[in-house]
Amino acid sequence: MTSVIRSLFAFAATATALLGSLGMATSTQAYQFGQQELNPEQVIAIAEPIRNGQLYKLLILEQISNVRPCWQERPGIPTTIDPLLLNFDFTGICGRRSDSNGYSLRLGGEDLDGRYRLQIVQRGGTLVLLAVPARDRNSSPLEIGRSNGVTTDLAKIELNAGWRMTRRLYNGQPVGHIYLTHDQDLNTLIATASTATPSLSAPPPVHPLVENQPPSPAQPSLESLLQGRPNRNPPPLFSANSGLYYRLVVPANSPDILERVHAIEPGAFRNTVNGQAVIQAGIFRQRPRAVELQQRLSQANLSSQIIQGSGSIASNPNPVMPRNHHGQTVVMIDPGHGGRDPGAVGIGGLQEKVINLAISRRIQQVLQQRGVTAILTRTDDREIDLDPRVSHAERANADLFVSIHSNAISLSRPDVNGLETYYYDTGYGLAQSIHNTVLQRTGMLDRGLRQSRFYVLLYTPMPAVLVETGFVTGQEDAARFRNPSARDQIADAIAEGILNYIQ
Repeated sequence: MTSVIRSLFAFAATATALLGSLGMATSTQAYQFGQQELNPEQVIAIAEPIRNGQLYKLLILEQISNVRPCWQERPGIPTTIDPLLLNFDFTGICGRRSDSNGYSLRLGGEDLDGRYRLQIVQRGGTLVLLAVPARDRNSSPLEIGRSNGVTTDLAKIELNAGWRMTRRLYNGQPVGHIYLTHDQDLNTLIATASTATPSLSAPPPVHPLVENQPPSPAQPSLESLLQGRPNRNPPPLFSANSGLYYRLVVPANSPDILERVHAIEPGAFRNTVNGQAVIQAGIFRQRPRAVELQQRLSQANLSSQIIQGSGSIASNPNPVMPRNHHGQTVVMIDPGHGGRDPGAVGIGGLQEKVINLAISRRIQQVLQQRGVTAILTRTDDREIDLDPRVSHAERANADLFVSIHSNAISLSRPDVNGLETYYYDTGYGLAQSIHNTVLQRTGMLDRGLRQSRFYVLLYTPMPAVLVETGFVTGQEDAARFRNPSARDQIADAIAEGILNYIQ
């Protein structure tokens, strides 16, 4: 059971959104932050496997009220965790933090957010939680805890002596941010740290699929992209190798059903499986993720089936990487749909996949001109499933993820036009910046900033948004999409929104 548990805890999401800029506070601002002790029985650190244990990330769960338990420990080596919050609406009952917007390091009363990253690595038959220097790559990491074993399930991290979890206080008020806390200061811990802890600064391994792909002169390989960026231990991309997969389909093919499925997962498209016309909601390497999406479809009164198969899933095994700007922000731009999946089809046969790629390429161009490294999940007309889009962003250690889509409704409703921007949890600030900038620069109709559990928002470990750049079925928006200048105006505004958020 893996990161299906990524669901919204409203207070924490609001707090992290309000404190998004404060999360990168300098040492001169640290005096504003205090800490509040937490009951160790009501908070737990977990090693969460990604792609069947090829990579692990830190997940923190908190029991906020005693209405019902949020997790259950299963004895073993290591101790594994059953996240009971999967089975109910846990708003106000359980809290969860899954990236650096939700947790950071605090030593000797000093907030070290931005100076260290929390990372889980596999070492010596166990999973180790480390605080890794984000700026000085020659400094040694600090060990915080261990799982006492390796598993492809959720593993409990036992904190080392002297370590505990506390809550951040801002001007005396508690917020949702969690600290991994030690009372000793940084210099003391470094001096007493075990010399057996190896450095993580060695050059990372490069996946053969990338290494064997000769880079174009303008766009070097992934290895050069990774050099100079912290937290380097990249997992391999999904490739076209064989293995089990779980295809989630809705046994229908009508436009109205497709529209309802798109409201749950915009990556869905029409397909034929075993001779039957279906709507394919997605293909997943991990069954729990397929089950989680199936449950959301069921809540919308849409029946679906999970079909197990083996073989390859649509992927992007040879991504083309852009020219690197060492140590600077990396943004993953995700043009939705592609290949046999055209996405929405609108007025005059306007295809979403074509619009998405054109806008994404323009965003990449603008960002790179402004000194930000920008990567596309696809650079041509190919089909890529949901898992590889997420894994691509993880492998590149992207700081932000922006998925580009075009909306649709019935062709009989050309009056429906406008911009929608979706976020989940930590993506709120990014979504707000993009949404407001596009509205100001283009004059598009405002259809709102919305929260959603789309797959690429739910499972990306960095702030992520999905931008519906207009309606291919809308008379005004379709005209914009056909006009290269107007289309570029949308892309430029999205890029400017990203830059505003970064700055």
